[in-house]
Amino acid sequence: MADQIDTFSDLQARAGAILARLSAAPTLAIAAATNPLLAVEHLGYQFNPDTRAGIGDRIRLGPTAAKKLADLRTTIARLVDRQVDPDDGPAVRRLLTDLGVLPGSGGDEPDTDPPRWQPGGAGADPLEPFRDRHPVLVPLLEYRRISARRPRFAPPRAFAAILGGTVTTPLTGVSGRLQSPAPDPEAETHPR
Repeated sequence: MADQIDTFSDLQARAGAILARLSAAPTLAIAAATNPLLAVEHLGYQFNPDTRAGIGDRIRLGPTAAKKLADLRTTIARLVDRQVDPDDGPAVRRLLTDLGVLPGSGGDEPDTDPPRWQPGGAGADPLEPFRDRHPVLVPLLEYRRISARRPRFAPPRAFAAILGGTVTTPLTGVSGRLQSPAPDPEAETHPR
């Protein structure tokens, strides 16, 4: 049975062992630079499906943005009465078609993929012109704006191609270090 990771703290607790194993496998370490979640899973760990996205957001964007994205996912689900992955273009298309925001098929259908990160910030979101057509568009657009602040992780197919050596990267090695989190000012103790 795989070692379960339920929270970001669980991942932090295993970081030393994970980094040691990545150091022993340079090709996997390079692939890990493109998608650390898939690399950790490749090592035999298993993420809780309910917290995997949040852990990935925390790695990619930091704790504040990860919390905001989690809140926006909850808001989106509440507004449409179902779970939807805001980063999944086809799922967003199905949702917006079901809601009557987008036409069923044919014609000039807008791109529903999230805006891609680029140096200097993401480009315009192709769903922006639809902002006023349904209340879900406001949190969806905000989610996509925040998510586009940093490059997304490589998809499984690209990760596998890098790991298998069929696709090369300009990387020749990866290094890292463990660092303790900043002390929590709220947790300071004062002598009495």
